[in-house]
Amino acid sequence: MKSSNRRIFMFQVVASGATLACGSAHAGPKKIEESEPKAASLGYKHDSAQVDAKRFPKHTASEKCNNCMAWLGKAADPWSECDLTPDRLVSNGGWCSSYVKAG
Repeated sequence: MKSSNRRIFMFQVVASGATLACGSAHAGPKKIEESEPKAASLGYKHDSAQVDAKRFPKHTASEKCNNCMAWLGKAADPWSECDLTPDRLVSNGGWCSSYVKAG
């Protein structure tokens, strides 16, 4: 009888682990909001053209998240994770003050 209970227990453990794995696979990172503290501290904007030129005078129009060293996606991806915001997605046309040209 004990081995039968052990098998049932192991089946339940495996089943609950699979359920958790499937649930977390669908719950990926969310798009960052410009108002979030992390984004605000970096001066992040979804659109590089909206960057405050007085606050960031060295910013240029060609500086965008998708050509930054911290961008983790493909250049054509509309949103991707960033080394600076691993739990959030940033816009490929966005920008922040930590921008460093890739390559």
